[in-house]
Amino acid sequence: MELNILLLILIPLVTAFLIPLVDIINVKIRRFVIISSVLAEVLVSLFIIISQYNLFLAGKLDLRYYLGGWSSMLGITLALDSLSLIFSILISFSLALIIIYSIGFIGHHEGKYYALIFLILAAMQGTVLTGDIFNLHIFIELITITSAALVAFKRNREGIEATLKYIIYGVIGGLFFLVAVFLIYFNLGSLNIGIIASNFAQINIKMKTTIIALFLTSILIKMGIFPFHFWLPKAHSVCPSSVSALLSGVLLKIYLYVFIRLFWDIFGFGLLKEVGLDYFMIYLALFSSIIGHILALQADDVKKMLAYSSIGHVGMIVGVLLLNTPTALYGGLLHTISHLLLKTTLFLTVGYLIQYTNGHHVADFHGVAYRNPGIFIAFTLGILGMIGIPPLPGFYSKWYIVQAFIESGFVLAGVLVIGGSIISLFYYLRFIYRGYSLLDYEKKIKPQRVGVVLSAFYRERIVTDVSYVMTSLVVFSGLFIWLFKQPLMVVVWALIGG
Repeated sequence: MELNILLLILIPLVTAFLIPLVDIINVKIRRFVIISSVLAEVLVSLFIIISQYNLFLAGKLDLRYYLGGWSSMLGITLALDSLSLIFSILISFSLALIIIYSIGFIGHHEGKYYALIFLILAAMQGTVLTGDIFNLHIFIELITITSAALVAFKRNREGIEATLKYIIYGVIGGLFFLVAVFLIYFNLGSLNIGIIASNFAQINIKMKTTIIALFLTSILIKMGIFPFHFWLPKAHSVCPSSVSALLSGVLLKIYLYVFIRLFWDIFGFGLLKEVGLDYFMIYLALFSSIIGHILALQADDVKKMLAYSSIGHVGMIVGVLLLNTPTALYGGLLHTISHLLLKTTLFLTVGYLIQYTNGHHVADFHGVAYRNPGIFIAFTLGILGMIGIPPLPGFYSKWYIVQAFIESGFVLAGVLVIGGSIISLFYYLRFIYRGYSLLDYEKKIKPQRVGVVLSAFYRERIVTDVSYVMTSLVVFSGLFIWLFKQPLMVVVWALIGG
């Protein structure tokens, strides 16, 4: 059973190295390899869910795999608990859909693209499954390297500029993380997360404050929280929409996982209060959230707007998590899932729609709703979910977030969350309005859907089908939001109890 934890990392890692070899032998085999690997990853995740579900609900899930049979003190340990299981599932299923979407969107000839995608999938799984803090750093930096290559995938000037900025911020964030890891090792003599969590209190207060400050700075850079947000919108907007969905929809959630793992599981939330950083971080995160929404309102480019919106939502999640109450943690985790579903849906549908436009700007969306009404409705549902319109999932997660702030005495913070939703109403609806707008002479002609030529998409049907699947998941998760209650509360009580 424990071997399945390793398979979640091993399957995409082997596939990433297998793809270039397959391309040398026969490029036509690549699609079979890609789809087989995606299915294998999903099946392993399903097997773990089914076999461990009772343990998970009982709050007793704790699978460990020791590489090479070495002890946790000396060797590399992989660990799966309730928190890592939730994020591992999100990674497996969302990346599976993004990879299948890419077959239609990117084309069958881009072997390097799929090698990078599977590498980043392996690194993401490694990040949530590792039980060793140094290997956590290694997996995070592997994510940085592979995602930087994907940002530059179009090989144009904007892509190169965005990639350079992405790498600079990524390397700086990685250095802060690495220095903090070294300080922990020098003080405790171990890199195992469990051992560090048990003995971190032994370190003197000045050293603990230094370590926490280094980790916080690193994670804030990676998440794009103000004042480290400048790199994110450019990077997320210049790459293919499938990559944007990966970066904004999924990758930011991995850094949220690292944030939770560090400051609830390893150090304990009480330590943030001890060093006086809890309130400071709440206000910083909320300020970052409002800045993100304001910048999204000013953005004329749809992909930049979506990226700035992510800054707003991630700031809101970080802020509410720092309240450390059951309602706050539940709301933060629920919005993490909601944002993943909604933002991935938006980038995938936008990727389709902009093939019909001359650019990414508001004016370019003129009448695009009539090109493919179904996809534009999917795009609209994603927008309504991000704003927080019931019965879509964004409404329920924001409801709990506002409730958590008010319960904790942060009434102004609750007002700011509602204010962010009102701002988002304006910057999202302008694209819907433009999409359905027609000039006078166009109104006389019945709008017709125009087929996509092969130069725009490799396989249009794959792109649209995946977009509809994501939209269906959004609607389903809103209508059956109660299904998240019990699993997420298991995680919540594990975090508070830890």
